[in-house]
Amino acid sequence: MYLVEKIAIDKEMYLSLTLDRAAGKPVFVYSPAGGTSIEDVAEATPELIFKIHVNPFTGPEVEDLMKAADHLGIPEQRSQLVWLMKSLYDCFMAKDCDMVEINPLITTKDGTVMAADSKVTVDGNAGFRQQDLRDQEDHTQANEKEVHA
Repeated sequence: MYLVEKIAIDKEMYLSLTLDRAAGKPVFVYSPAGGTSIEDVAEATPELIFKIHVNPFTGPEVEDLMKAADHLGIPEQRSQLVWLMKSLYDCFMAKDCDMVEINPLITTKDGTVMAADSKVTVDGNAGFRQQDLRDQEDHTQANEKEVHA
C-alpha cells in the first residue's frame, strides 16, 4: 500500500504565479530548473528564470503561455501547459491568492504535465470573500507571536 502514488518523472521544472506589486499585476515566473530552490537558480543561472506579466483585465495571452512551453523545453506538451497556466490564473484571481507555486512542475515518462508539489498563499485581507478557505486554514503551524499580533 502506498500513501501517495509513485510518479515516473521525466523532467522537473518550476512554475509560480504571484503578484508583482511594483508592476501592479500578476506575473508568472517559471524555469526549466525545478525541484530546487528558485532563489538558488536565480542567483546561479538567472538566464533560466522567465516571466510573463498578465493584464488583470484581459487575463493571460495564449501566445505568451505557448512560448512558456518552449522556454521550459516541453513544446510537445504545449496544450497541457497552456491549460494548466490558464487554470492556475483563474484560481489565483478567484481565490484572492498572493502566490501559487508549483515546484516541481513535472512531465511524466508518458508525457503528462502535472504539479508534483505546490504551495498556495491567500491574501489575508480577503478572508471575508474566502470564508471556505479560512475554514480550512491549518493553525497547527502558526507562530504564537504572529497569532497574538
